[in-house]
Amino acid sequence: MINVNSEIGLLKKVIIHRPDDGIARISPKKAEELLFDDIVHLPKMKEEHDIFRKVLQLLIGKQNVLDTESLIIEGFEASPEIKEELIDKIIDYEELPITTKSFFMGLPPDELTGLLITGYHQDEDYIYFDPIPNFIFTRDIAIAIKDHIIISKAAKSARYRENLLTRFIFYAHPLFKALNDQDKIINLNHLDKFPPSRKGEVVSLEEAMS
Repeated sequence: MINVNSEIGLLKKVIIHRPDDGIARISPKKAEELLFDDIVHLPKMKEEHDIFRKVLQLLIGKQNVLDTESLIIEGFEASPEIKEELIDKIIDYEELPITTKSFFMGLPPDELTGLLITGYHQDEDYIYFDPIPNFIFTRDIAIAIKDHIIISKAAKSARYRENLLTRFIFYAHPLFKALNDQDKIINLNHLDKFPPSRKGEVVSLEEAMS
């Protein structure tokens, strides 16, 4: 059960994303477009993140440090219909051939997860789309307020695919099923679901997720 009443209270559970291999494909020319400040040394970055993960596990317990990739893989296994919907949306957004769908659907969950995050399929040695390096900033993808989850809306197109993956996690993973059943997940991407202001004007929801 999610119940967050304070920004400075004791941390009980957290979602993190280990720096993925897609980050290694960011060139100085591409960095600005992908909203990444600098070129990093990925092995060192992974090493430091692994230390960070171990510290969190010691403080709040291994079972309470959740990884995005594991959540996506488990979501694929638990919710095949939502998995197919995710693939459809990504293929449409990335403007890939419709024939790509059958290939994506046939991949093992771990391979598909890696491809959707990094944009690269190692066995084929083929790049399908850009990486999403800002996925490491999981503070941006969603907010817990009391017993509700608010899924943020990406302001920049470079972060749209991580937004789709975030939505998938919260709609497909069994961990969040109770929140779904109780309609306690607020998706800021669905602006049409929000009522107009008292003057009848459409409310504009701007999110800091750049």
